[in-house]
Amino acid sequence: MRIQRSILVWGLVIIISATLTLSAQRERQIAPPDDGGGAFGTKFFDQLRSIFGKFRDDDLSRVFQLAEPTRCSELVTGKGEWREVAFFNEKRSLGDWYRESLDEVRSDLSVYIFRGSCRAEHDPIQLTTKFPVSESEKAYFEGKTGLDQVDVNVNAPVAVSYDMRSGAYTFNLPYLYLISQNGPEGIYSLKPEHFGDKYATNITNSWECKSAASRDITYRFLICRTSTTDRVSYGRNQNRSAPAYGANAYFILSDGSEARSTVTMTFGDSDVSVPSPPPVPDRPRQAEGVIGWQNPTYKSSLVGLANTEFRIRFNPDSWMNRINSPTVVAGQSLASLQTARTGEGADYCMWTPGLSSMIPRLMSAKPDTDVGYSVEGNNKGAAQSTSSVIFTMKTLTGSRLGTLQCFFPRADTADAVGYDRWSAVVGGHLKLEVRGTSPEANRN
Repeated sequence: MRIQRSILVWGLVIIISATLTLSAQRERQIAPPDDGGGAFGTKFFDQLRSIFGKFRDDDLSRVFQLAEPTRCSELVTGKGEWREVAFFNEKRSLGDWYRESLDEVRSDLSVYIFRGSCRAEHDPIQLTTKFPVSESEKAYFEGKTGLDQVDVNVNAPVAVSYDMRSGAYTFNLPYLYLISQNGPEGIYSLKPEHFGDKYATNITNSWECKSAASRDITYRFLICRTSTTDRVSYGRNQNRSAPAYGANAYFILSDGSEARSTVTMTFGDSDVSVPSPPPVPDRPRQAEGVIGWQNPTYKSSLVGLANTEFRIRFNPDSWMNRINSPTVVAGQSLASLQTARTGEGADYCMWTPGLSSMIPRLMSAKPDTDVGYSVEGNNKGAAQSTSSVIFTMKTLTGSRLGTLQCFFPRADTADAVGYDRWSAVVGGHLKLEVRGTSPEANRN
């Protein structure tokens, strides 16, 4: 079985091929560039199919924007080995796919291995990648050689760092191989055609990875946006224009493990035990049947939150010097009333503080212990020029801490406004979470 996907990037095409295999026996160490510096069971594939269905016909840029930051400890859990389980290109004609069985997960020798000491949630770490050599891989599947003759390149580790602005872990893979050249267009692959091929020195493959999580997802998935970048301009940190439409591709990676569980992944003849992740201080163990705080489903109605337990978390880095003053939130930026500028018809929110002495409670790791939240919607009509959703925050004794009023001029009714639209306004400055329960609890 051969799966091929292409990425059109700034006149370049990256082709990455995956074929069925079990394990690799011969590995070649690749030096760094000289540039100055539950096991994969039925439920896993059900959830992957659900993710693929949600993302396939949606705006991938917005999907990535709304994805959650991932923790350092989640990336390096167990052996820290992540594999490709789905692929999209924002230009749909270039293809997409997802794994449908354990055999398909085993089919690709490509692996992403994260390593590091996570003293904090977003510490820098390292990534080692392995990619098979196409020539030896093909020979094996044609029955010309044995499994022990399959060659795999083990690339030197690259630095992985957390970008506070985007909420993504980022890294660059300079190990791209020129497969063919047609004028200004080059076809590149992370897999070399032949053993001993030299990688191209003019471009690098840029990655940004976030957590593809929601209320109905229990396995760990990363959504990674990738594109090619000129290595000279990237190294000099020069400003680059935004890639053209179709230049970005999106991979879904998974380590196959389910949150709060111990699973075993089987690849080839070896079993890899993946222990449960270490406890997270701001997410203590819940009572039986309760999953805990998590994102609402992607397009769930904001007004519908009135029927659930929810909370809003204020990012202390953004609000430390603003939370006591009226603030406008628009286009994922914060501004005072005096300096705020919103485009005609643009969505925006306005924060109005209340009892100042109690407001710091909103920026705690567990604001729900001291704060009560309510939500109501107002529809566009004769007395209301725009639909709006109002979040009110009070102390448990009823004193008002503040109000977040969000306006959606192009929405006819407030209940038509979903979590995805709200998140596109507030970005990483505010985080909306709901309390989830397990399916077993819901049946009781």
